[in-house]
Amino acid sequence: ELEEKGRILIIKFNRPKALNSMPPAMHVELAKVFKYFDTTDDLWVAIVTGNGAAFSAGFDLKTAAGMAPKEDTEIDTKTGIELEGPVDGNGIQGGTGFAGLTERDGIKPVIAAVNGVAHGGGFETALACDIIIASDQANFALPEPKVGLFAAAGGVVRLPRMIGYHNALHLILTGRPVTAPEALRLGICSQVVPGPQLLAAAEELANQVVACSPDSIQASLQTVKRSMAEETSVLEAVKKQMKYPAVRRLFKSPNVKEGPTAFAQKRKPDWAAPTPLSKL
Repeated sequence: ELEEKGRILIIKFNRPKALNSMPPAMHVELAKVFKYFDTTDDLWVAIVTGNGAAFSAGFDLKTAAGMAPKEDTEIDTKTGIELEGPVDGNGIQGGTGFAGLTERDGIKPVIAAVNGVAHGGGFETALACDIIIASDQANFALPEPKVGLFAAAGGVVRLPRMIGYHNALHLILTGRPVTAPEALRLGICSQVVPGPQLLAAAEELANQVVACSPDSIQASLQTVKRSMAEETSVLEAVKKQMKYPAVRRLFKSPNVKEGPTAFAQKRKPDWAAPTPLSKL
């Protein structure tokens, strides 16, 4: 379920009876959604949340048991937005991982508004987002070891980097669930709000991001992601950041002048949509 509100794209997982668990066809559809988001110049921030009582319970167990209907298991990468590129971890040509997020290499921010259960791939989906806020009813877990698997959609990679080695392994090696208050204490989420206020809080946060220069936001996000992934030395990361494509674009953008001009004129900035990096 999709909704565009100005510069914001709201994406709602919509399989509430199945706790928004995700069969293969859903990964394809979400990969297409995020390709649309990443290539639409006028969309600057996305919010992902779930309809019903769950954010996402992870992988669809009916698919794993061979009991899912055909429409859930058929993969169509050509109809509508075409997916191209290497095969992802789900075996999808041009896919971008679980929920279209866990292998996405994007520089537009995605906010996870976790409204309930976020287990397994659902938790990994949230971890692949750039900011996580949670309902007071949210619940996080990586229970894969309890069924002979492991959190292969990025959970065992991202969680230690976010909350530290020992805290992460306490969760990874036990599969135990974490409530919203504990998730806030551990640093899994940055905010906990009452359930009915969650989407409004996510939109308020997204509007705070939209109020900033999109070039600055995307340059910042690309620098954070690439420096964390590629550099072990802080000094090397500081030196290399000026070479990142979104950073180079920032200093050629009209937004770099619009910000100071608007400040001097005591008005709100009129930000321009960034030039696609593919055109530079």
